[in-house]
Amino acid sequence: MQLNDQRRMAYRSWGPVDGFPLIALHGTPGSRLLFSVTEKHAHRFGLRIIAPDRWGYGGTDPHPAPDLRAFVADIAVFTRELGLDRFAVMGVSGGGPYATAVAACLPGRVAALALVAPVGPIAHEADREITAFHRFCFGPFARSRLAQRVVFGFFRRALRISAPLGMRIAMARIGPADERILASAGVTSRLAATFNEGLRPGTAGPCIDMAIFGKPWAVPLADVRAPSRLWIGDADRNVPISAAKRLAARLPDCTLIGLPGEGHLWVSLNYAKVLGWIASCVVTGNNEGAAEAAPS
Repeated sequence: MQLNDQRRMAYRSWGPVDGFPLIALHGTPGSRLLFSVTEKHAHRFGLRIIAPDRWGYGGTDPHPAPDLRAFVADIAVFTRELGLDRFAVMGVSGGGPYATAVAACLPGRVAALALVAPVGPIAHEADREITAFHRFCFGPFARSRLAQRVVFGFFRRALRISAPLGMRIAMARIGPADERILASAGVTSRLAATFNEGLRPGTAGPCIDMAIFGKPWAVPLADVRAPSRLWIGDADRNVPISAAKRLAARLPDCTLIGLPGEGHLWVSLNYAKVLGWIASCVVTGNNEGAAEAAPS
């Protein structure tokens, strides 16, 4: 799709064309392909899952002045062009800030907000629980475009040489819970394909993300009207758990679902739980969705 200034936004969709629309936002790095596994769940719950590549990833052009409000403006155009007046939004990991911004700035159009292992507000926050590693990632590293290009460029090249090598680099910090998920059939290859496609045009995507994550969000969280749910594993090593919990506390109608013993990749085998909850909010009479929404 071409936006107003001729920039391109690439996307894919799964599920029934007349299903309730869900804008699904991938992580950092990533691409629309993250949600390829949701096809059967989309039909089961009556959801039309629409997954755009974010700025600089896959087939979507970078924005000349990226910030969260500019992303909301692009999603407003994108959804209008698709004929969507009302929709749900889901953000996984690095997609969390973007999904939250959409719900906050388009409150009359967003019917539900689902956040899975999201990056929460970090910049200028008093947080004694954040690790030194995350303080560096969302502080000095987020402010150094050169360092980001080097790190993400190295990862991109490793993936292109050998997907297993690239995935070993990407998952160097994961714990036992995520290792078990990666051992499940198809998970590693799906993630490798997602990362490869996202980084195909270069490193602009993750560099844009890190710059945004390293600044205050400047979006009105108190304006979110939609019911919200946030899932976070207590063994997640990829995002600051304290920041995710802070985000849940600041959203007006958010249920925090703690996942004992789970890591960052929990959703890879549990999309049904997340999509079921969304369906219970937006699809009339979807009892199956309501059942899936119950925490395990």
